[in-house]
Amino acid sequence: MDLMAWAKENIQFVGNSHTNKSSRQQRIPEMIVNHISEGTISSLISWFTSPSNTVSSAHFGVSKTGNIYQFVAIEDCAWANGLTSGIENATAELVLEKGKSENPNWYSVSIEHEGIWAETKGALTLEQLEATKMLHRYIIEYVKDKYGHDIEPSAKTIIGHYDIDKNERPNCPGELFPFREIIDFLTYYGLPFKDIKDHWAEDLIVDAYEQGIIKGYQDGTFRPDAPMSRAEGIALAMAILKKLKN
Repeated sequence: MDLMAWAKENIQFVGNSHTNKSSRQQRIPEMIVNHISEGTISSLISWFTSPSNTVSSAHFGVSKTGNIYQFVAIEDCAWANGLTSGIENATAELVLEKGKSENPNWYSVSIEHEGIWAETKGALTLEQLEATKMLHRYIIEYVKDKYGHDIEPSAKTIIGHYDIDKNERPNCPGELFPFREIIDFLTYYGLPFKDIKDHWAEDLIVDAYEQGIIKGYQDGTFRPDAPMSRAEGIALAMAILKKLKN
């Protein structure tokens, strides 16, 4: 997929001259921080473009219907994850590694998700989940193209605001936020097995999997170049026969 073409079609830039932003101080984005908006997407857009707001912003916002809005360019620093004190209380591994001298805003990209914690506990709608999966993927590719840096998807690089500020933001984005689904999607790029990306038979394997002809191993691999045992060959043949009978 051409993610840059996808972004042009699916991301609407709505930031204006009132949207808060600052320099990254020559830092490279190394993590994506997820938030819950605690309000509607319309109120989020209004706040992040208001001259009355002199305290906060985010790079992106994702509505419950799956619409994506951008407020700040990835090259710039949004005001979403900064801490003036208490960094030593963070649980985010990367934040602890960098310490007090590094403002987390300098090396993060922030995504707000429309929702209210008391109602959703951070759970996303299906449309919202699919949109933020693609947005995470786009951000990773953008950072790779712009800075030559790989954001390896993991619990270290795909985090919540509470991982930075657990005292003031303990429910942001919420305990039901689908971090595992997002990280798995980014790791496998939506493929059913984690070891078939760019394999010459990738499309054939995906097609066979979707038709119910093949299954992988419990560790999430398919091992496409491994020798096939007699039992595996019989199981494959039986699956094909069953499929043909249907």
